[in-house]
Amino acid sequence: MEYENKELCSKCGGRCCKKGGCDYYVSDFKSIDKNTILKVLETGNVSIVSAFKYEILTNGKKVVVPILYLRARNEGKKVIDLFSMKKRCSMLTSTGCSYNLEQRPGGGVNLIPNEKGCKPLNNPLDELKKWYPYQNLLAKIVKRYTGKTVDMVLKSDIEEVFYEVLSENFDGVDKLEIADILECLPDLVECYSEEYIKAKNRKNNEIKLVRNKWICIFLKMWYNVANLRGL
Repeated sequence: MEYENKELCSKCGGRCCKKGGCDYYVSDFKSIDKNTILKVLETGNVSIVSAFKYEILTNGKKVVVPILYLRARNEGKKVIDLFSMKKRCSMLTSTGCSYNLEQRPGGGVNLIPNEKGCKPLNNPLDELKKWYPYQNLLAKIVKRYTGKTVDMVLKSDIEEVFYEVLSENFDGVDKLEIADILECLPDLVECYSEEYIKAKNRKNNEIKLVRNKWICIFLKMWYNVANLRGL
């Protein structure tokens, strides 16, 4: 089994890495405790992120259950990046990954190079589940960095993604990531309807401000022309 093929990866320019950073597996660490996580985050190359699991409550309401874990930090992202449109991995260079195979996060090592596209050797969901015992620890670290609960940060992040989508602001976002975001939007709107309304209102207010600005400019121009003509 060939875990690394630099020649093959150079042909596509690191398409996987351009979509976003790879996941860290629990097995990447000798032990997981507060000091270990903080030390890793302080490198500036790692973020606490989340994956979503949807559940239906007894009243029929669909809710999001976030699963916190670590991921190689994406360009322009913060240490706490629970939900956003992913961008290229900050560790990607013109010559490939900054890490050698031994240093690379488990999610990257698990991707097997292939002419038709990289495919995971093992199911990433099985690895994600191994983070379950560390949810309280990661939530406390989120609070340490932001002063907010996971739920509060998540609502803010989701509102921002709604706003970016409504604004069609996809700068630096790979088309595969855009497709993934658009696919999950209906579920997110259902679970976070208030955040969607807030984002929609922000966008509508922005449109009104731009429109009013152009009206003011037009009226000012008309007034100047009228004065010149002695009207």
